[in-house]
Amino acid sequence: MSRSGLIEPFSVSARAIPTRLVTTTRVAAATERCLLDGCENDEVSAAALRAVREASADPLLLHWDSQDESLRADLAQTYGVDTGQVFLTAGAMDAIRTAFDVFGPAASSVGLLEPDWPGFAYFAERSGAQIQTLRRPDFPHQFDVDSVATFCASSEIDLVIVSNPCAVTGRMWHRDEVARLLTAAPDTMFIIDEADAIYPTLSSIALIHEHPNAVFLGSLSKFLGLSGLRIGFIVTPERSRIAFANTIDRIGLASVALVAGRAALADLEYQAQTQRITTANLAMLRAALEGTPFRIAPASECFACYLSADDTIEDPFELLAAEGVDLVPGSLFGLARGGRLNLRSTAKVRTCIDTIKRITQARHDLDAADVAMA
Repeated sequence: MSRSGLIEPFSVSARAIPTRLVTTTRVAAATERCLLDGCENDEVSAAALRAVREASADPLLLHWDSQDESLRADLAQTYGVDTGQVFLTAGAMDAIRTAFDVFGPAASSVGLLEPDWPGFAYFAERSGAQIQTLRRPDFPHQFDVDSVATFCASSEIDLVIVSNPCAVTGRMWHRDEVARLLTAAPDTMFIIDEADAIYPTLSSIALIHEHPNAVFLGSLSKFLGLSGLRIGFIVTPERSRIAFANTIDRIGLASVALVAGRAALADLEYQAQTQRITTANLAMLRAALEGTPFRIAPASECFACYLSADDTIEDPFELLAAEGVDLVPGSLFGLARGGRLNLRSTAKVRTCIDTIKRITQARHDLDAADVAMA
């Protein structure tokens, strides 16, 4: 039997990354625009920075075990699980890939939500499973756990991946809601991505003790200010532990990330400051939008916040971009209007508010002039 030629390369849709990427020649600060299109913390933990600066040459010279027992133990203590159930990854992206490596081959159907983190579709497509999507195109673009459970059962979904908090609106299902979801859909395996979470005490990760149909993904990149080092983790119930232990990359996580990760995770004051600032900025933005056509999706509990508007004005994403304020466009999440903004920087949120006020006042003045001429 003769061969017909070269094998064809396999490809799926490109991964969509809903954040601004920088390079050594394009530093984020070197711009006059107000950049709210990221998903990172606005400050680095002083303890993490000090730990990196004081590190010896060994982290650079040697092959380090990515499954560092000390950091895994720290995470296990933080989330109320056993160290053996925690696995470290090179960022949340690597955690998603690993979860699909473990569960994807056995899944004939994968469920997605829209809007949600758009990169999930890439991994779902690579699995080769049938993809089914539950959509919420209308504002506030949010899902309740009962509708998701019904979707999983009625569509016979084997595997579903969701972000919690939602990577688009910031809405977070609390532990009792997640427990209800896992109970209502016991035949569906859930990958629950908590990469955007900024409140470890609100995490649902400890539910793995009671529910074998979920694995949880986390990140030290965003809340802990280590996006440039790419460090995340997976927490799995006992049922899946051996599969993840056999699949996990033991060499792919940079040693410097391990050093910084332990320091940032222990820096509780830095974490509390991030939470205070983010909460205050959300309240400031919400108050400023009262009496304007602009609106935000309710109940955000992370950096992400979705800005939209009523039909009396054009797309808020386009309006703000024209004034030098950049959001992540709603189109990246499958939405027709609006955009996601990062709540972490007080100065940038104030610039956004001032810009919205100028736009609103200009529209008011224009309407008044039209009335006067009528």
